[in-house]
Amino acid sequence: MTHHIPEKSFQSLRVKCLISMVGTILSFFLASTPVGATIIEGVIFSPAGPLPGSTISAYSDYQSLITDTNPIQSGLGDKTGQFRIDLPPGRYYLLARGEADGVKFFSYHGVNPITVLDTFRWLPFFMIPESPAICSPDGQGISGTISYKATPLSGGVVSVYPEHDGLFRGMGLLTNTLDEKGHFRFNLDPGSYVVVARRKKTARGIGPVMQGDLFCYTSANPIKVVSDQLCEIKMECYPRDNLLSFLDDDEANPQGRKHETRRQASLWDLQPETSQQPTSQALSTISGTVTDLEGRGLANIFVTAYPSMGLNLFQMHVLRLISPAMSRTDSAGAFNIDLAQGGRYYLVARDKVGAAPDRDELYGLYEGNQNHSVTVNAGEHRKNINLTVVPIMPASGLTQRLKE
Repeated sequence: MTHHIPEKSFQSLRVKCLISMVGTILSFFLASTPVGATIIEGVIFSPAGPLPGSTISAYSDYQSLITDTNPIQSGLGDKTGQFRIDLPPGRYYLLARGEADGVKFFSYHGVNPITVLDTFRWLPFFMIPESPAICSPDGQGISGTISYKATPLSGGVVSVYPEHDGLFRGMGLLTNTLDEKGHFRFNLDPGSYVVVARRKKTARGIGPVMQGDLFCYTSANPIKVVSDQLCEIKMECYPRDNLLSFLDDDEANPQGRKHETRRQASLWDLQPETSQQPTSQALSTISGTVTDLEGRGLANIFVTAYPSMGLNLFQMHVLRLISPAMSRTDSAGAFNIDLAQGGRYYLVARDKVGAAPDRDELYGLYEGNQNHSVTVNAGEHRKNINLTVVPIMPASGLTQRLKE
């Protein structure tokens, strides 16, 4: 027996089905995109190209990253190696993880923590192999080698921070330059530390990591130092927002046709929180040269301007303070320091920063007056501010021969 559905009933049923389908689609969309969330897309790649199956995890704080607690996970993007993650406005630590040929890769973004507002972002993640710390009874602290694309990173700057710091910018507890083999060593009290290295494209300053600068962070972070144990690490670097220099020579740019638009989205208003913000007040500047006793300009010397903070005379304890007003001399010994405001500053030149001066270190104060200070007005450029450095308590000839 055949039953005929009236035309009106059929139309009504079809409308109900369509409404149900639309509702299902909308429910899925709303569930996958939180209300008020910002879309962040990007690409995850190693030097060999996009790394399929990699994911991004977003954490509310550094401690959550360490313990992998309550992360917001990314989904797949439009192409291989690309991702998409929807984040409510806030501050996040972003970490990429992946694997290829049995090797685990990771990437800690150099601008962490990233403040997410309501603007689309395109972020590239540069994946490097995970590498644990190896500890042995050979001292106490952290040592290691730093490289970029298997080449030792000479001339870079390495800093160690307490784990609770969270930002890991500026000089930290201790800061030192890398030797020609990319090696460093810090003698440290027991505790938990984070090691970060950087190399600027230019010799001017050791400030925020900008496009093309190298950033280095190890998966071994944070590193626990215990009594009578020296932990050895190996750190690989990557260039900030410069994919082509990171890829192997025969690999194509994986960003796709919208590269320029995406590059701007990754740079626009996405700078480390410690970077200076635009101001209507003109910057003050101090520039000059660092030389030895023979008047020869010296490269890779740090010159720091410490605010006087009411001190009428320079005192040694200021060397342990963190000042963002720092520059590193170029090959001719020249330096240039930009200051957010005018005032009186103590100028110190040395080849190490972040610790008390040590034997044989190159060190010098500004000698233009008795209290070693330079006064600069708002918007003023003080030129020809020159400093001379000498080794601190150099070893005598007899001491040197005994060492040999």
